[in-house]
Amino acid sequence: MYQSDFSPDEFRARRSRVCEAIGKDAVALLPGAPGPKGSDTFCQYNDFYYLCGVETPRAYLLVHGAGERASLFLPYEAQLDRQSPGELICADKPEFVCATTGVDEALPVARLAQRLQAASIVYVPFEEGQTIGVNRHHARSWANQAYADPWDGRPTRAAHFIDTIRKRYPHLEIRELSPILDELRLIKSPGEVDLLRRAGHLTAVGVCEAMRSTRPGVMEYQLDAVMRYHFLAGGARDRAYHAIVAGGANAWYGHYCSNDSELKDGDWVLCDCAPSYHYYVSDIGRIWPINGTYTPEQRELYGFVVEYHKVLLAGIRPGRMLEEIHAEAAETMKDVLAGWSFSSPLHEQAARAMFEFRGHLSHCVGMSVHDGGLHYTRPLEPGVVFSVDPQMRVSQEKLYIRAEDTVVVTEDGIENLTRKAPLELDDVEAMMQQEGLLQVVPPA
Repeated sequence: MYQSDFSPDEFRARRSRVCEAIGKDAVALLPGAPGPKGSDTFCQYNDFYYLCGVETPRAYLLVHGAGERASLFLPYEAQLDRQSPGELICADKPEFVCATTGVDEALPVARLAQRLQAASIVYVPFEEGQTIGVNRHHARSWANQAYADPWDGRPTRAAHFIDTIRKRYPHLEIRELSPILDELRLIKSPGEVDLLRRAGHLTAVGVCEAMRSTRPGVMEYQLDAVMRYHFLAGGARDRAYHAIVAGGANAWYGHYCSNDSELKDGDWVLCDCAPSYHYYVSDIGRIWPINGTYTPEQRELYGFVVEYHKVLLAGIRPGRMLEEIHAEAAETMKDVLAGWSFSSPLHEQAARAMFEFRGHLSHCVGMSVHDGGLHYTRPLEPGVVFSVDPQMRVSQEKLYIRAEDTVVVTEDGIENLTRKAPLELDDVEAMMQQEGLLQVVPPA
């Protein structure tokens, strides 16, 4: 029920930064995840884990701005469902908990009420807790749908938690903690980058296996399976998000997830899948020909996106704004465009339209594939991790083409965390000539 990737000192430093943000007159209160409803292995909320590393269900963390102290409120051992051997992080063993986690005190959950009664300002996450496979966009979408359903209408757990505090402690001023945590999580520590590096490596290994296993007649879900195999075999808990394995026209749906179609000769397949490794994830996007050879038109389209992708990667370094990188890349690509041969005016128009879109240096990546940090509001710094994701859309032909990698900003440029998945079209075709893991006979 406790991790081994970060030292107690690193968690103390993270909590100290929370204290600086909330001030000495306030406390920050985070509820932990309630635990799985079935037999799944417990997965903690990302923000809770980020501040203490504790993986006990239904725990609460109280961070005191005054004195920079941290209190854990935990269930008793008898209330926990033991999932593995070893010492439990529970209320029965306060000395062990404090020594292991670096918090200042460990108390039963019932004692939290007393501490809140003495507070005047409390910061809590307004956003729903994120766990494996659930990013902020997913959580908001689910909440909005539930609220709009006339036969449902229930609040999120986060909203219910806030409402409970208001009713029980009307004297408390409640403020939002989520933006503070997003800001803290924007810059990754060396230990976090190590985990993201491993997640990126496993991502690339899985994509390479999917390339080698692709051939006409294979089902989309079979490529998902070979990627997932390598994630699990490499130590990941599971996929970080539902795989996108979109053959042919299915790729038009950017977040296609059915994965139940047969791959056909002459089409290509868009793959986007990554693991959750010790709470850290990655992101990738590659397109390859199902029969192992790009058609001239596929080379024309995907090849141009790949060229744009490489230009964007080359422009990233500390001190630069994303807008500046986008503008410079667009100017460079105009010369490339002038010498590029397109088989259709629609394709050339779609290529030009790419330069007007400013989302190719896309979302932050960390404990979630769509982390909440705002990397586009300031000059880039070492330790910022985000996806580079140039995209082309030809709406008249329902074509959606993209190439994506996850990168971390370094002192003098970037490290591409998913670089071991081939990007160049010739390298992709060469990879597909190798023997793959998938030996099962495609369904009749």
